[in-house]
Amino acid sequence: MAASVDVTIERAEIVHTLPGIWETGDLRRLLELVEFDDLDGLSDSDLHEVALMVLQDLGHQEAGEAVLETIFGKEMGKGVRQNLVDDLQDEEPWQDFSNVRQQRGIFAAVVLMHQAFPNRYLNPDAKRVALTLSMDAETLSNAALLRLLALGMEPTDVLRRLYDTDLASGPFPDADHLIWSRESPAPREIVLISSRQWLGALARGMSFRGKV
Repeated sequence: MAASVDVTIERAEIVHTLPGIWETGDLRRLLELVEFDDLDGLSDSDLHEVALMVLQDLGHQEAGEAVLETIFGKEMGKGVRQNLVDDLQDEEPWQDFSNVRQQRGIFAAVVLMHQAFPNRYLNPDAKRVALTLSMDAETLSNAALLRLLALGMEPTDVLRRLYDTDLASGPFPDADHLIWSRESPAPREIVLISSRQWLGALARGMSFRGKV
């Protein structure tokens, strides 16, 4: 039997990174890819600073290709990576990717490229939304959560327009890729981060009820 759930948006704000983005393992893979000489002797605390200096020495084109290859590996061909480097300078370039499975990775690439080349690449924006529920948050799948959040949106908002069938019922295969970060600081609290394309319609103080 479906249960009613009350949802309240406690905070909605713009952020410029994601939790756990570019951790030590990611940075080491990047430096290994560009054949950094003294990787074994490099401490974890120095990885980020050294990675930025190495990217700057490479120049933005070669650096961008290396960053994208680190993120996507064989999922993205060399020619696509080469062409995409300049596109990363656009505002919110991840929105141009119809494959939502790659949108978070594009955001991650821009984060690091902005840090290395702040005059060339924009500081990327994402939307963070903190909400409280009238039930245990851990029991909700990402699909169920997005279906609840869609109740606070207008039919013309992007999420509802593009995913009207998936939001109605049945499988929702893209749900796990539309949410870039999800944390539960308390049993009935959730903090989400994703593109403004998907969560931009949600604002502090909104409340609504749905069934799961």
